[in-house]
Amino acid sequence: MNFTKKLSKNWRIAENAFFVFAFGFVMYNLATTYWHYIHGSEKSKGFISAVTMSMANHEYYVSVVFVMVIINTTLVSGEILWFITRLLKQEKGKTKGWDRYKQAFNEMSVSYKSSFLAMLIHQLLPKLVLINMFWIWAPYFQKFALFTISLTWYNWIYAYICWELSSWIFHYSCHRVRLLWCIHAPHHAPSNINMAVNWVHFFAEGYYSSFVHLLILTLLGVNPLMFIVVMAIDSAWGVFVHVSEDSLKNGQMGFLQHLVITPAHHRVHHAKNPLYIDTNFASALPIWDWIFGTLQPFKKEVKAEYGVTRELDVTNFTDLYFGEIYLLWRDVKDTGGLKNKLLYIIMPPGWTPSSTDKTAAALRECFLKTNPELGLTSRNKVLKIINNALKADKPKVEETAPVFVQNEG
Repeated sequence: MNFTKKLSKNWRIAENAFFVFAFGFVMYNLATTYWHYIHGSEKSKGFISAVTMSMANHEYYVSVVFVMVIINTTLVSGEILWFITRLLKQEKGKTKGWDRYKQAFNEMSVSYKSSFLAMLIHQLLPKLVLINMFWIWAPYFQKFALFTISLTWYNWIYAYICWELSSWIFHYSCHRVRLLWCIHAPHHAPSNINMAVNWVHFFAEGYYSSFVHLLILTLLGVNPLMFIVVMAIDSAWGVFVHVSEDSLKNGQMGFLQHLVITPAHHRVHHAKNPLYIDTNFASALPIWDWIFGTLQPFKKEVKAEYGVTRELDVTNFTDLYFGEIYLLWRDVKDTGGLKNKLLYIIMPPGWTPSSTDKTAAALRECFLKTNPELGLTSRNKVLKIINNALKADKPKVEETAPVFVQNEG
């Protein structure tokens, strides 16, 4: 009997009750955020004044943060309200009375239950657990900084590229180490993509994320004042790239797909298809994906199927949030030998002592053997050009006929 079936019916009912509460609680917080900015602006204490005052004091990075906060709130709340309105209109002609709202609730659960319950956990856990460790640890990490860059404009570009590198390393390791996958998997579990999926994270993931970002940014000399701006921009773009296909059907964004990570790129990242699995780890710029060979464009021939590869009912939040931890514990408990127990923890998801065929790398490699053209990017073309150039530069050894010397002795 799998993990899902072990859960009682009563607990599932309780989950739905928590979902209803979470929906009201989170939407209330979103509404009050707007009210604070709008009402406060009338008294020169809200959003507009926060932006203008920061700019007047030449603290442009603070203005950026305020703008990104309101963008995040607008994007997420707008898409949720649009989804609910569209859903009720669709059900109006199909069902009547209570059945109409019951069907709407079921569809709402598939798309948003995990998002609202994850956000509720983040809001209600004690502050000692959920407080942003990034800012607590930052002063300690700064003691090991070998140098610190200034706030000149070109250093902001450098800082963001460094942030992208730390994001790539964090994200890649979460997909390639089973223990880290356990705390990252909830984000990949939803079967529908929308902006609120950005809320679905295991609460402890923030500890590892903060450690990786701070370590790399500090070693690369990024100014601590740049952290909050870079994080705000990354957060806003991170919300946008999760936009649903109903809201933005074609997420490739034309020529921009060659310069930034688009919704189409991130849909590929969330897909479980063998071609797409474990690709596109970058946040906003595809630089490091391109360099490390993990960039995968969306292909019309392969429709993205979202979610994780194991069987999962996405309306079962307990399984979605804790299921991977349980499965890892079960594998470690059932396997023999200390070495194999340790390997289950640090090897990629899908690894077993007897086989690596179920790992993402093996599944993708197997698919590309029969469909190699689908995995090609500009990186492959550049490497081919360089390889051909290197071969052309090699001096050719001229073959000469052997000379036979006659022995006159």
